Amino acid sequence: MNPTKSNLSGLSAALTLMLVCANMVSAQAPAVKSSGSEERPAQALFEDANGYLGRRYQEFNKQKLAYDSKLEQRTKQEQLSLAKQNAATLQARKKFKGDDLYYLGLLYHLANDGGAALASMQQFLKDNRDGAKAQSARGVVVLYATKANDLATAEGVVKDYQVHKPQLAEDRYNMEFLLGDAYQRLNKFDMVVEHAEKTLEAAKNFAITNKDDTFKRDDMLLKSAIMLSNGYLKTDQKQKAIEMFSELRRLSLALPSGSLYKQSTIRLKVLEPEFNTQQLFEDVAGLPKPNLPEIIATQWIDQQPVKLSELRGQVILLDFWATWCGPCRFTFPKLIEWNKSYKDKGLVILGVTKYYGRADTHPLTPGEELVYLRQFKKRNQLSYGFVVGDSNVNDLNYGVLSIPTTFLIDRQGIVRFISTGSGEEEIEQLGLMIKKVMDEPASPMSSSEKSDKK
Repeated sequence: MNPTKSNLSGLSAALTLMLVCANMVSAQAPAVKSSGSEERPAQALFEDANGYLGRRYQEFNKQKLAYDSKLEQRTKQEQLSLAKQNAATLQARKKFKGDDLYYLGLLYHLANDGGAALASMQQFLKDNRDGAKAQSARGVVVLYATKANDLATAEGVVKDYQVHKPQLAEDRYNMEFLLGDAYQRLNKFDMVVEHAEKTLEAAKNFAITNKDDTFKRDDMLLKSAIMLSNGYLKTDQKQKAIEMFSELRRLSLALPSGSLYKQSTIRLKVLEPEFNTQQLFEDVAGLPKPNLPEIIATQWIDQQPVKLSELRGQVILLDFWATWCGPCRFTFPKLIEWNKSYKDKGLVILGVTKYYGRADTHPLTPGEELVYLRQFKKRNQLSYGFVVGDSNVNDLNYGVLSIPTTFLIDRQGIVRFISTGSGEEEIEQLGLMIKKVMDEPASPMSSSEKSDKK
């Protein structure tokens, strides 16, 4: 749902344009004034208030002012006051036309007046049933109806959303999540299950259509799964909770996502301490074949630049790490051992890192850090290649939120194991999987795979 051409989301606080300011200091803020004539169109009144934070933060940045939390809060309060002022201006017209009520509802939402936002959007929907604005209005209605525990209204609006266009997986997720959360507060867990199942379905659809929005994707999947698991447990369906998190682990291999794998595994172990986490990897034929993101790097150390697609037929170990990471260093002896044992048999280890701007506590420029990385590699006798990026793109592509995180990819490009720590059991399991995958015969490539390598 897009309430304006600036691609604002249709639900909850995402309706507002909350820009992050890195440079603000305490400064005398000007009084809030609504620019232009009182006869401005409704959309202009909304965009005036909604864009207030962005305009002010740009001013602070131009002045190169340092961050001040008090100024930030005051600026947000100024935006709220402007939203109230512009809402009052629009409300005073009494005769509404076109999308006036829609933008009035957005202004009330921006002003934190939930009751007025709800009433405005409900009135707008009486004469506007289809289209992006109507779907966005439904999101606002569900938000404030669930806050007021008017769940009958919220349920009806969600049903209306399902029979109108356009539909977005994220918006469906938000509405179903709000309903599930509301029923959770009321201890109506059968209804929690009903809506959490729909929330998880919407999160999976979002994962399909928004592959680049990794953190939001994983957050949606995990939050919906946690809510659904709670509903299952409260309704004596523990086995369904176990099966659901098991499926989420399988999905984490397909995406791939180290974070989702780690969190799903933790929750499985809580549900069933004796659960065999290795069982997932025993059915090789049933493992999904992901479309592996290429590793993006600005520097390669002791490794020729290469694409993962060019390594098809070899076994790949992607090890996400950093020089300052103690647990990462704990894994070095095993990485050295595995490289020595299997390099000539087709194992390629890539130590994936990035410029962090420091070595331990000392700040470094990228050039200095590159020199440090080379020295670090030599000092620790790390015999495999390093891949150095200048952004978070590799972490995002592989859902890496903590290090060390390691992906074992077999000769067919299938993720066969994800390791998310440096515990002895974790390292032992990874070592066993490396041996197993290395011992497997290489199957001939299909014509499409040969074409990919070219």
